[in-house]
Amino acid sequence: MKVDLHIHTTFSDGRFTPAEVVKKSHVIGLKAIAITDHDTVEGIPQAMEEARKYNDIEVIPGLEINTYYNGQEVHILGYFIEYNKPDLKKILTDLLQKRIERAKKMTEKLKQLGIDISFEEIKARATGPSLGRPHVARVLIDKGYAKCIEDAFEKFLNPGRPAYVPRHKLTPFNAVDIIKQSKGIPVLAHPGLLYEKHIIHELIDYGIMGIEVYHKDHTIEQVKYYMNFASDRGLLMTGGSDSHGETPLLLGTLDIPWEFVLKLKQEKSRCCM
Repeated sequence: MKVDLHIHTTFSDGRFTPAEVVKKSHVIGLKAIAITDHDTVEGIPQAMEEARKYNDIEVIPGLEINTYYNGQEVHILGYFIEYNKPDLKKILTDLLQKRIERAKKMTEKLKQLGIDISFEEIKARATGPSLGRPHVARVLIDKGYAKCIEDAFEKFLNPGRPAYVPRHKLTPFNAVDIIKQSKGIPVLAHPGLLYEKHIIHELIDYGIMGIEVYHKDHTIEQVKYYMNFASDRGLLMTGGSDSHGETPLLLGTLDIPWEFVLKLKQEKSRCCM
């Protein structure tokens, strides 16, 4: 039985609604998926409602918190969170406002480069409350300034590029605390993309409970390395496509075992009820 534990929807920077994600996952035979939108849990109820139409797919409530540490972005996934907790909602509302402010600053930088773009156009590309660089990138593509999402990032939106704006300085340690306070399981996302590997060890010392072993940008060698790494250190393993809907066939393409879900459930029952 296959699962996909890292999926984005229109409530952050994905292109499919939560209901569409569940339906597509059901069609391709996934037995469990995790909705892990950036800094928001607002899409989870819709996904749960859609899953009730079927009897063979489970939706795991989650999120992905974007953080910044020692000059690089670090993403922390949270699984089986209690997504209706008022304290969590308040924190995420504050993060959402900072995302909006960041998108406005990127818009101004692009205008200074002579690019014809407005914040209203970017906001119109978002079907959910959250705004991110992919929304900016899609407007740039529509207007002929970039060929694809990756091209827009490389030309304008990546660190060091002319329209890049740093994120709010939430640290990965803050994210671990937020997830644990919400009775969830914190997991380091795509560790293979980190260029400062010491962060992994710092997070383990701090109390992170797992690492994402399978990811679309991990090589086969990295998957093997992080499986052994997690096993040696007693960490949970997860995996997911990190699907944003840009490539429709990406959803569920990684061979991620059901066992990962069982281990997450066991840990949830043990420590986080």
